[in-house]
Amino acid sequence: MISPETIAKIMDTVRIDEVVGDFVNLKRAGANLKGLCPFHNEKTPSFLVSPAKNIYKCFGCGEAGDSVKFVMEHEKMNYPEALRYLAEKYGIEIEETREELSPEQKANQSFKDSLFIVMKYAAGYYQEQLTNTDEGKSVGLSYFKHRGFLQKTIDDFQLGYAPEGFTKFSQDAIQAGYQKEVLEGAGLVRLRDDGSPYDFFRGRVMFPIHNLSGKVVAFGGRIMTNDKKQAKYINTPETEIYTKGKLVYGIYQAKNEIRREDACILVEGYTDVLSLYQAGIHNVVASSGTALTPEQVRLISRYSKNAILLYDGDQAGIKAALRGVDIMLDLDMDVKIVVLPEEEDPDSFVRKNGSDYTTNYIQENKKDFIFFKADILLKDAQNDPVKKSEVVRDIVESIAFVNDNIKRTFYLKECSRLTELPENVLIQELNKAVLRKLKQQERISETNIRETENLVQQQSRIKNEQDKISSNKKSEIRFQEREILRVILMHGHKDWVAEMNESDSARLKVIDYIFSQIKGTVFDEPLYQNLWTMIIQEYENGVEIEQLQDENYYEEQEIRSFIISNKISPYELSPHWETDHRIIVKTLDDVWENDVISAINRYILNKIKIELKKIDEEIKKLDEEETEKLFHLLQVKMDLQDPKKTVAEKFGTIIY
Repeated sequence: MISPETIAKIMDTVRIDEVVGDFVNLKRAGANLKGLCPFHNEKTPSFLVSPAKNIYKCFGCGEAGDSVKFVMEHEKMNYPEALRYLAEKYGIEIEETREELSPEQKANQSFKDSLFIVMKYAAGYYQEQLTNTDEGKSVGLSYFKHRGFLQKTIDDFQLGYAPEGFTKFSQDAIQAGYQKEVLEGAGLVRLRDDGSPYDFFRGRVMFPIHNLSGKVVAFGGRIMTNDKKQAKYINTPETEIYTKGKLVYGIYQAKNEIRREDACILVEGYTDVLSLYQAGIHNVVASSGTALTPEQVRLISRYSKNAILLYDGDQAGIKAALRGVDIMLDLDMDVKIVVLPEEEDPDSFVRKNGSDYTTNYIQENKKDFIFFKADILLKDAQNDPVKKSEVVRDIVESIAFVNDNIKRTFYLKECSRLTELPENVLIQELNKAVLRKLKQQERISETNIRETENLVQQQSRIKNEQDKISSNKKSEIRFQEREILRVILMHGHKDWVAEMNESDSARLKVIDYIFSQIKGTVFDEPLYQNLWTMIIQEYENGVEIEQLQDENYYEEQEIRSFIISNKISPYELSPHWETDHRIIVKTLDDVWENDVISAINRYILNKIKIELKKIDEEIKKLDEEETEKLFHLLQVKMDLQDPKKTVAEKFGTIIY
């Protein structure tokens, strides 16, 4: 268990912009930083990071928190794991309140945690085999050296070697304290019918696959013999910590350079990544020979919207490049394609020509997808009108995946120029392609697309009206409840002079004034009521209000997120507003007294309105003989009218 002193040191050291910046491409937005939210799909950045407050908030999906919460949510870690991750990042030594767990005890922890632990062991094991055993050095290391890889590259990517033999790794791992069920769950071993394990990777050089935080989650293995019966490359099967279609090889090593260059070079294989990386081209990742998936594209787009597909010069390489184009266009990526000379791949090309030549070649030969398709496909079609029409449709199909109307218009103009076809003909084909795309995505026919849209809009309008009628009052009072908590969190510690009645005033803290006005109230929203109750109890037990305003005081993550979400605003006044426009705009801190009074009185006013509505409903239900109860309710209603009027007049509210 991590000691409280260590936790405090971690929290004092971490910087939210550095932690989030490892995973999200952040750009300056005044005093804050902004980027695309990693927790939901969005095209316009709504994810805000506040370095001053050391917190983040997405104004799209509502996610909010501090550095620990971000790591927990993004990397699917528990609280101790997130703390250890941050401690490692900042070089903070972990102090335990009890003895460190043994490998056997670690393997008995939650299954998912155990998978990360055993993958770390496996990566170290394969590295050890590569560099410190005769078999590893003669087979594995000699292969890497023959390919021209330096020791630094081998170390940076944790390359290794899986020895020959069916049980070498599994026996050593079990002897080290790892359970065979965990080894199987990590994809490192297979179990025979009798339950005995055998190694999944044997006689192969090993390429560890890292997640964004640098943890090894899978391996790729290349065979070292010419056995035609075995696959040249095999990968870890999918596990609880590894989904093949969601990661790209080299992303951990490349992410910062992708952000810096604002471009990602995408290749096919492991050695392509290694050779380019070693040559100084670090913004490179690989799809590892699989068809590019939307999840992989979204991962890349966190760091840059610009992609360069760099593939072999043969037909297979060209087809691989074309396969990924439509997916990237659909996700708003700017796609360029570079095809190398025949019989060359990125690995051989950079080793033969060097870094500078390769970099210049990429820059000089990258083509926008439309020019690439037109150049490659029209060349094959030659003068065959049938083939040419197929090529045009193919190009237009890709243009249909472009969501930006302006970009789509420019692409159509270029397509018209390249194919020598009238633009209006291409527009007709584009409309058909868009409808086909909608049909595939939404499973609706071309004939009922408009009907479906109208129906959805009509149903949406009806539902919105129903929601307004049924929940308008509830949402209003919940907003006022939130406002009460907000002013406590923002201003509760401040001293001011409060008017207690017409002839008396008192100097007290804002929180004391709020308690004096509405302490006995019960909030409708469970989360708000929970926090309200905790604040009252803790404050009355002697806890300072400043502590209660700190999200780290609370254990419940939902409360922590709520407090954080009230500390950060999506809007920020330009620093040039006063100097350029000579207009001074007051902030809430400047008029905090009015902020407190407004929140309290509006809350009281809405509570009175709700009570009056309840009374009216009760009166409607009364029988003729219930006169005594009727008079009582009318008296209560009259008693509430005066305070309602008094409060309403302060805001110019119409009395009804």
